[in-house]
Amino acid sequence: MQIIICDDEPRAAKEYKGMLQEMCDRHDISAGFITYKSGDQLLFNIENVIRDVDIIFMDISMPGTNGMTTAVRLRENGFEGEIIFLTMSRDAVYYAFDVRATNYLVKDVTTKERIEEVFLKSVEAAREKKSEYLLLTGVGEHRNVPVSEIRYFEIMQKIVTVYYEDTSFEFVSTMGKLENLMFTKGFVRISRSYLVAVKYIGAFTYENVTLSTGEELPVGRKYYKTLKEAMKGHMK
Repeated sequence: MQIIICDDEPRAAKEYKGMLQEMCDRHDISAGFITYKSGDQLLFNIENVIRDVDIIFMDISMPGTNGMTTAVRLRENGFEGEIIFLTMSRDAVYYAFDVRATNYLVKDVTTKERIEEVFLKSVEAAREKKSEYLLLTGVGEHRNVPVSEIRYFEIMQKIVTVYYEDTSFEFVSTMGKLENLMFTKGFVRISRSYLVAVKYIGAFTYENVTLSTGEELPVGRKYYKTLKEAMKGHMK
């Protein structure tokens, strides 16, 4: 999980980060934390947030762009992650529905047990979203790509093309990052340039794979063994 805490009070941000980290350790959740002191600071990095972040804990009363407006702009730009308002303000609770907030928690009133309950539910929801879709950022465009429809990724330098359904989409990433992300979703690296969904492989040889769609992709020599093992596991 990639988690953001956006709060203009350093003490509160540190306190809740420590609380959430302790929950992650106790429930064996691997998580990275980023803190922002304002909505403006978060929105300055909006592309990275949309691409990488799963859960945001957001204060509302902050200098500059407040938390509610920040959440609106995130949704307008395609952010599909979990937004949890954690704030002293009681007045904006009804507006939280407009930005599809996961929950609205009042500081110093909500118990640690309730925060943990909400957090664990948001982790579960984020994991489900990850298993179903990839939110990818191209040039001026964000796209939710269903994982089940992805046949393969092709990379040329740092430009990745994902092929799915009857279309494709270009975005910037590295093959190493994609391989780590997609390994548990049934994908196998077959060469330096290709990462393929095992379920779409109809046949393979030492030199190439043929997909069920008829597409043929080259196999790198050092990747053949991994490909063979992946196919054996798939058949089982």
